[in-house]
Amino acid sequence: MIQLKHVTKKFGSLAALDDVSLKIQQGEIVGFVGANGAGKTTTISTIMGFIGTTAGTVELQGQKVEPQTAHRLHTSLGYAAGDMELPARLTARQYFSFLLHQSQGDHTKQYEALSRRFKPQLDKKIGTLSRGNKQKIALIAAFVTDPDIIILDEPTSGLDPMMQEAFLDLVRESKASGKTIFMSSHYLTEVADVCSRVILMRDGAIIEDVKAHQLLEKSGKSVTIITGYRATRPPKDAIDVTTDAHKNGVSLTFVFKGSAAELQRWVASVKQLQDIEISEYNLEGAFKSLYESEEKTV
Repeated sequence: MIQLKHVTKKFGSLAALDDVSLKIQQGEIVGFVGANGAGKTTTISTIMGFIGTTAGTVELQGQKVEPQTAHRLHTSLGYAAGDMELPARLTARQYFSFLLHQSQGDHTKQYEALSRRFKPQLDKKIGTLSRGNKQKIALIAAFVTDPDIIILDEPTSGLDPMMQEAFLDLVRESKASGKTIFMSSHYLTEVADVCSRVILMRDGAIIEDVKAHQLLEKSGKSVTIITGYRATRPPKDAIDVTTDAHKNGVSLTFVFKGSAAELQRWVASVKQLQDIEISEYNLEGAFKSLYESEEKTV
């Protein structure tokens, strides 16, 4: 459904994208994450045909994307971005009326269902609305014509937590109905929650393409122990070690990436063990670990 083949995009001497290749199949929900300036928005802009490539090709449903003709492909796409430009002088109701009139088929029920879900302010001019209310309109517009492919660039930008969850529910439902969604985000937790794959980008290049569940598997376990023996040392594979005073001795916290058997042997060797907590390492920590490990190999 979406394919990039050795895409490079330069702005002067700066390579915003450097030999990027990716392929997204029908029905996949793929998350796209990376730090600011990593190249996420530039990648999405080439997919949409907003900008051309310096080298390489972009295809949507087998058709080559070029800026001069990309608008012909947009009829089968849904698109929303954080802080995207919307017609400021129209009310939301007028804007949706225009979109539905331009689309093929009757999408009235879809429009009504999305309006109930996001509760947009339909009768105020879009230019007068808050950032969050504008984002609701952008998201409804992306989904309202029931497109097969939906491309989202920071889609929850400006939404309150309740609306963020409403959006994630919509993505889950779209996944169940076979839609193809490619979404960038600063929030790794929301990406891992709804996406089947997560693509990590740094400095214009893809550094990791993993199943969402593998982020936690690669990151290890978060371990905290309370011990009365103040000289306790963490196991050799521990990282991010912190030691704090505790009323009963010392609290030792670390991330462990070794095997379960190794961790079990270490726990058995701890003197005066009073308490232990082992949990999954948080997703933001998983992302940081993957990101930093890639930097060290460059």
